[in-house]
Amino acid sequence: MTSRVEDINTDILQKCREQIGLALFDVEKIIKKIAEIENGDHKPTFKQLDTLSELYKVPRWVFVSEQLPDKYQFDKAVPAFRQLASSNAEIFSDSKVRSVIAQVERFRDLILELLDDMGETIVSYNPPELTNNTKPEYGATLIRKWLELTEEKYDFEKWKKLLEKKGIFIFLTSRYKGWSHVDKMLLRGLAIYHSTLPIIIINDSDAKKAQSFTLFHELGHLLKKESAIDDWEYYERDIEDWCDELAGNVLMPAELFKTAVSSIDNLHTVKSIARNFKVSAYACLVRLRQLQVINQGTYEDYEVQLKDEYVELQKKLKDSAGGPSRDRPQEVLNQYGHIYTNVLFQAYHSREIGLHKLSKLFNLKKPSYVLEMEGLL
Repeated sequence: MTSRVEDINTDILQKCREQIGLALFDVEKIIKKIAEIENGDHKPTFKQLDTLSELYKVPRWVFVSEQLPDKYQFDKAVPAFRQLASSNAEIFSDSKVRSVIAQVERFRDLILELLDDMGETIVSYNPPELTNNTKPEYGATLIRKWLELTEEKYDFEKWKKLLEKKGIFIFLTSRYKGWSHVDKMLLRGLAIYHSTLPIIIINDSDAKKAQSFTLFHELGHLLKKESAIDDWEYYERDIEDWCDELAGNVLMPAELFKTAVSSIDNLHTVKSIARNFKVSAYACLVRLRQLQVINQGTYEDYEVQLKDEYVELQKKLKDSAGGPSRDRPQEVLNQYGHIYTNVLFQAYHSREIGLHKLSKLFNLKKPSYVLEMEGLL
């Protein structure tokens, strides 16, 4: 006979579902009798509670508590929720986006808790101080100096590691189906401001060269000490334009960029310059417009061509069979980043957590994958 849990707090169960934006019919696809469980007419099994725990991003014991702890009330535990909601209410209303944000905040909490248990401290986040009047060109100069660059151009992975070393937790949503997969047409990136260990989330379904631009766009929000969600359509145009210009100046400094540009005859030339600077063709196009190398009419013509090419590429990818083989250890390391990964392995070797727990925290089914990951650090 299947064991069932008697003392469920149905009010908390409902609150946990609603706060990440899930309707009953969403959960019914996974647990058919969720409505009866919430009404108290049906007792859940331990397995069902485990499923709900994973789905709602809270520990199982929360469901039998007298009241929902502040730590698991997202509007209290994640102060950025209100600012993110006002930044882009349409995207924030998506349950998947809210769930990813909540889970990544949990990862941040875990990092800080484990470091505290081990008597260690996180890398200080001490970025350049900007004012409301700081020009993006000057802001970019301060950032490049802050990052102590030794090369003129970097790819996304190198930029990401440089920012992680400065105390920013960078998480990539998965390009594959799963709990952290978000459609890239819905979300390109977001920033969650904290004075210690702020967060940048990047959609890994996007091209790597495009991710570099998004990365520094989101950094712009953090430097403004604000949280924000970004998609393909901007709501607060002024701040978004400022963040775009900041990103463009970091990745393609005006003096260096103008030296590399002679004349723009066609879109092929734009793509060639983009490859040289390790950025997307779209980011390069935006930069050409910012520096008035091309006029608005040319920009719009090339933008239409790029969008048409993108739609055609997505169609080809959808029609093609199969896909690249997956390297799970490398994939997970890329997704969770070096800060989270290093702290978890440090906790493992300090015997704060065991191998089974470590595997679960990386969402890996095979412990052997975890050991392979450590070899990649």
